[in-house]
Amino acid sequence: MATQSTGTAAAAGPDWWPDAGRATHATVDLDAIRGNLDVVRRAVGPVRVIAVVKANAYGHGAVMVAETAVAAGATMLAVATVDEGIELRDAGIEAPVLVLGPAGQSESGDAIRHRLTLTLAATEQIDAIATAATSAGVRADVQVKVDTGMRRYGAAPGDVVDLCRRIDAAGAVRLTGVFTHFADADGPDLGFTADQIDRFQSVVDALHDAGIDPGLVHCSNTAGTVRLSVPGQRVVRLGIGLYGLRPDDTVPLPDGMRPALTLRTRVAQVRTLAPGDTVSYGRTYTATGPENVALLPIGYADGLRRGLSGKGWVAIAGQRAPIRGRVCMDQTVVACPGTDVASGDPVVVFGDGTGPGPTLADVATLTGTINYEIVTGISHRVPRWYLREGRPVAVLRGSRLVRL
Repeated sequence: MATQSTGTAAAAGPDWWPDAGRATHATVDLDAIRGNLDVVRRAVGPVRVIAVVKANAYGHGAVMVAETAVAAGATMLAVATVDEGIELRDAGIEAPVLVLGPAGQSESGDAIRHRLTLTLAATEQIDAIATAATSAGVRADVQVKVDTGMRRYGAAPGDVVDLCRRIDAAGAVRLTGVFTHFADADGPDLGFTADQIDRFQSVVDALHDAGIDPGLVHCSNTAGTVRLSVPGQRVVRLGIGLYGLRPDDTVPLPDGMRPALTLRTRVAQVRTLAPGDTVSYGRTYTATGPENVALLPIGYADGLRRGLSGKGWVAIAGQRAPIRGRVCMDQTVVACPGTDVASGDPVVVFGDGTGPGPTLADVATLTGTINYEIVTGISHRVPRWYLREGRPVAVLRGSRLVRL
């Protein structure tokens, strides 16, 4: 849960962060977040945007990203869990919040008290929500998720009309939306996605035929938004694209979208290896001659994947610095790209692609995963510094958000 307090502004400028706490940190460009949302709205026409800020806003920090997205015109925020929604409410965010995942019956009361919109997929969920809403003296907003082919959470298409009728009959529960989720919109063949759209549209048509107002109707994630033209689409969900990241290496984003996050640290120590010296656990790297190496205060507990051991790199002084030996939990050793590397020198661990540091896509490729997993894997112990016009405006340390 993020808490807020008033802090003293860090010294602004191109090198504002050296004396601002832990050397290992992430910077999040809030102007990029806002700009990415604006680009999507211009690119796909007059649509409303649901900004997806689940998983701590894909590792970027939920509260600051959510505030920025709402200020940029996002209609609604979306999270995965009730606790994620409560974090936003506790931070004073009043925009509608949709909980995309299944909520346990014991969470219904907390969700309703915090005015969260829950997602339903089965009739047995209705009673618990109606009971909690009646107890609180309010009507609970819900949306129905339709499983059109993902085979995760969702109601079967043939059950949706009856489910919505039961919601209406419950009295204390109000249907405010119907949605589905694409399984393969970032794949090379969009045939399955087209089938999902057809199934979903049939459900929406059936609701209208039954005299049921489906409320917000949405199906497109980032990949679907930038690759498909869905007839009548007026609401889209912007997840990975909000952060300027591609849903797949083969799916380009519209011009003007850019990554918001860079992970940085500083050299903690420089030493010279003698021929035959080995580095780190398992002694997997052996120096073949005299070699300068730098110790970095970052490891896999921060989000620098152990799978980068011996094959990843960082950037020091604008040059590649290969990782030597295994990435440890808290520290990593890299080769010095020159003879003048010194303690305190800045290091780009991965960045936005504008410099020599590896991008999230580079790191994902090297570790056999996707950029989603890399960015959401940046741990809470890494401070997030938030920038507007290149200047720090807030810092998130653990769960403590300090506005500068």
